[in-house]
Amino acid sequence: MERSTYALRIAYDGARFRGWQRQRAEPTVEQALEDALAGSLGEKVRVHGAARTDAGVHAEGQVASFSIRRALSPSDLLAVPVIDGLRIVAAARAVPSFHARANADAKRYCYRYAWSRMSDRRAFHLGNSTPDWARTRVALEQLRGLPHLSGLASPSTVRTPAPPLDEWLLNVARDEARLIVKARAFRKHEVRNLAGHLAAIALGLAEPDSLARLARGMRPWRGATAPAHGLTLLEVIYPDDVDPFRAEDRARSTERAPLLR
Repeated sequence: MERSTYALRIAYDGARFRGWQRQRAEPTVEQALEDALAGSLGEKVRVHGAARTDAGVHAEGQVASFSIRRALSPSDLLAVPVIDGLRIVAAARAVPSFHARANADAKRYCYRYAWSRMSDRRAFHLGNSTPDWARTRVALEQLRGLPHLSGLASPSTVRTPAPPLDEWLLNVARDEARLIVKARAFRKHEVRNLAGHLAAIALGLAEPDSLARLARGMRPWRGATAPAHGLTLLEVIYPDDVDPFRAEDRARSTERAPLLR
């Protein structure tokens, strides 16, 4: 029987895991998902994650793929029991060549900040005074037009430079802010480094033009690094011709669309 390929969209609480990638004697998302699938399907399964999130980083839209010599339905996969802190949000059959990481077009992350009296274990608390977020918008605007963001990443085995941001959005409420960024790919600690330096700028500890200067530089990163617990992987984006969740997501978008009158 030929192998069939499946995709899972998963969410997890990063505080419960030592990151995505399997480690000896440490709880990881990869291990928890593989163990759950093996226990339910009765055979060893090797999963491939779209992003190797760090210890403490959360996910709402991580994607994992695997292949197996068995026909499964999405309902079979949604019924797989998983440990606390991990959820299978969606499941779909994929084209045979689909690979969660290799086929990804882009990823979208959110970094959360809080200040004043607000307490949220998924946000980086910046103290009791209100940060000046106008300064961070100036800094982010200066990243536009840069051909790469090499200086924002920490040292790693991946030597290709970090591509520029496709989109960024900074939403500020009374006592919290959310930085949302999208790019074709992100390098090691890139979003946390960006978020950490933006916090320093908002608090008046660094000048807005320092971000672009650091981004144009070379690793190692020389700015602040924000803690992992404020970061969430929101979404992994695929080309339409290989996206296993396309039909489901379009149906969901139609359900959410307002009625025309």
